[in-house]
Amino acid sequence: MISCTAQQLLSLRTKGRRRRVRSCVRMECESVESMHTKRRIKSSTRDGGGTIHEIGTVTTCREQLLAMLPRSTMISSDQGILVSGGQFIQNNYHGPASLGNKAPIEILTEAVAPSAFHDSGASFDKPKCHPRTRVKILEDILYWIIRENKVAQASIQFMWLNGAAGCGKSAIAQSTIESCMERGLRLASFFFSRSDSTRNHAGSLVATLAYQLYCAIPETEVQTEILSAIKKDPLIFKKTLQQQFTALITQPLRTHFSWDQYTQCRVPFLIVIDGLDECTDRTAQKAVLLGLAESMRDSNLLVFVASRPEHEIKLSFGSKCLKDVYTSLSLDLEDGDDTDSDIRLYLFDRFAEIKDEFDSRTAGRKLDEDWPGNAIIERLVRKSSRQFIYAATVARYVESTRHRPDHRLDVVLNRRPEEGQHPFAELDSLYSMILRCALDIEKVLHVLSLLLMDSFQLSCPIIEKLLSYGEGEVETLFCDLGALVQVYKVREQIHDPANPPLYLRILHTSFREYLLDDARSKQFHIDMDHEIIKHVTHALQYLASCCTSSFHPYSDAGTPLYILDRYQYQMGRCIAQITTFPLELRQSVHFFPLKEFLEPHISTRTYPRLLEYFVSPFLQLLEAIVLNDPASSYIQDHQLKILRAALELQIQQYFNNDRQASVLVLFYHLGSHRFVPILEPPHYSYSHSTPFYLVRDYDEGDILSLSRIWDDLTSVTFKDNIFHRYVRQLLRAPGRTAKYALGLVMYERTALACFKELATTVPLLLPPSGRDNAISLVTNDAEDDIYPKLIFNSANGGRWRFKYSRGSKLENEELYFLLLGYVIFLLPRCGRSDALVTACEEHRTSYMNQSVGPFPIRRRLLHQEINEYLARV
Repeated sequence: MISCTAQQLLSLRTKGRRRRVRSCVRMECESVESMHTKRRIKSSTRDGGGTIHEIGTVTTCREQLLAMLPRSTMISSDQGILVSGGQFIQNNYHGPASLGNKAPIEILTEAVAPSAFHDSGASFDKPKCHPRTRVKILEDILYWIIRENKVAQASIQFMWLNGAAGCGKSAIAQSTIESCMERGLRLASFFFSRSDSTRNHAGSLVATLAYQLYCAIPETEVQTEILSAIKKDPLIFKKTLQQQFTALITQPLRTHFSWDQYTQCRVPFLIVIDGLDECTDRTAQKAVLLGLAESMRDSNLLVFVASRPEHEIKLSFGSKCLKDVYTSLSLDLEDGDDTDSDIRLYLFDRFAEIKDEFDSRTAGRKLDEDWPGNAIIERLVRKSSRQFIYAATVARYVESTRHRPDHRLDVVLNRRPEEGQHPFAELDSLYSMILRCALDIEKVLHVLSLLLMDSFQLSCPIIEKLLSYGEGEVETLFCDLGALVQVYKVREQIHDPANPPLYLRILHTSFREYLLDDARSKQFHIDMDHEIIKHVTHALQYLASCCTSSFHPYSDAGTPLYILDRYQYQMGRCIAQITTFPLELRQSVHFFPLKEFLEPHISTRTYPRLLEYFVSPFLQLLEAIVLNDPASSYIQDHQLKILRAALELQIQQYFNNDRQASVLVLFYHLGSHRFVPILEPPHYSYSHSTPFYLVRDYDEGDILSLSRIWDDLTSVTFKDNIFHRYVRQLLRAPGRTAKYALGLVMYERTALACFKELATTVPLLLPPSGRDNAISLVTNDAEDDIYPKLIFNSANGGRWRFKYSRGSKLENEELYFLLLGYVIFLLPRCGRSDALVTACEEHRTSYMNQSVGPFPIRRRLLHQEINEYLARV
């Protein structure tokens, strides 16, 4: 059947591609004759009027063709072409122009995306690595390309460079290309970009690579093969990616290298694909990788891919055809110190350039000589979170020629209000674009708010139980957000090594700031005050199901415990903004099984930790609910009654020996007198009530942690935490337990414990025989020895503090100073005790009459108290 109709001729004319009708007829006749008898057509001529006349023998095919062109109608043009006869029906055609008469090179160039080239003129500021940065990773990539280790790398045809958004992947890809070109290595590249419609899809990928391959190896079999493939199939760019790769990339290279006798010595041809995650069609991302892998077998070809670790891309590299032929470089896992050093170097150099340029053009005040200073550089390095995009964004904002650089930097550091555009508008746009890819943004933001609490690290399975999500749902929620949040495994002893749990990590410090700033994040803003209330509710509901001895606060299952502790202060702060605590939270607090939760752990090392990280914030929450709504006091009364019954039994365990008795008594008076100060270690988030249990963790004999006092998170100065305040309240309350705990016997036992410690400490402080210590003269009315480690803090009603030198043990001199004060304080409160009388007499006989030793005032005061006690009893 003849395929060239009048409709096609008219279509050609309407599109401005006017051809001689004679050429079209000859083309079709030759096509049909080739399928039949191939009879000759001698010639055809055109008269002056433009009418076509056939001369010579006409084949059956020609008669069929001419029969379709009756002379009753004619089409003419202003260029002398006249077709007469035939019946024509006009159909408007809006598809692509016919490819039948285009040269293969024309088809190729029309399918190319020039803006995807590494040297495209569409971009004036191509990102590349700053000099002397990323040295190690660039070396690793180059060694792989030039096959430094031929045996180990023989089967590795792919390298995948992956990392978070803004960590510098494109800069590394660009620098790698430039380094290869300097060495004369041949390559082709494609830089995807989500915002560029010509290169945010895979449709132009192979054509763009094939064009660069065509130009890279001129006047060889490569060019012949590429053009031949297109000529053979003008619609090749409509075929699958694998077919395109094979026909236009691997086959031309295979032919070329087969003719090259030095193939074994040649570096393979390199393909660089940057930003594959920027391809908006996720199925196409997979098709690109699998298509390349299938077509590259036994070819002298390498592929370098740089992308974020998105779900489809990770799955593709883990597939059967790729898992054994690729190696991976993760910028998220590289040495943090190296990255920080690179960012530090970049900032130093860029700020030096900005300073020089500004000082040379300004007629006003120049920048300080050391601007911006090491402290500011270090602050920016920390905020970069090992992501170059933050540092580069800051540098671009500060270098504005319409502003002073120091003023712009103050805006970045929140020391000056914004001047027009926000300094991180570019970053904000990136974050928003990535968040729009989330499968369920509401759930994603809810999980992110949990990460923003900075509580103890929660695994994905625990998050799912905490939030009542399905198994594996958290990983699915974040599968498209790998550029901002990393999903990773942790192999630790507390986990099953064969099946370690997954964890989440926010990769950008600036992303945290973005989420918490409603002006920046808009619909993605996280209101932490309300999210905290939700998570406290979730934590209580979760912990209510953990009333067994197998529950351990150090285990993975125990991590939700720390949600309450971490946000004692924030819970109190958000009360003013909450009209009413949600009913669900109040019910969770009211019906929490406190007795059943604590009981399995009494008399274990776990118990003091539960007191600090659960009971203390739980009491804080009870107090907050009552402050918010006094009518809810019944909730507090119910839970305090349960707690009081448990604590009264546990206080009685401190009656067992003198040492534990001293802990209870000194705890009760802690900080109230200069002789019973709070003991503070050099670096502390906790303090001690006695020198007998100076441990950073818990002591089994101190079940209520009365010697180890953790700080009140709601106070900027020392203040008893709410749990220890409640224990003191119990000791003051009427009742048999409290009466005995602060009775004469307990003071006597405490004084005895201190005398025993003095007996071992004093000999260590006395000078050797024949030597004299300088003794300062003191008056009889002096109140105490001057000792710089003893400090009075007037805040919170006035507290005495003693700052000792080491964390786990006092110096002998420090211990002696404290023991003298303890006995001075205790003796007036003691009753008659034969053991105590004996201890007083022994100490007076052995040490009081000696005129040497430190702290003469305290020694004199102790001598007075011993005499008064002995006289009294």
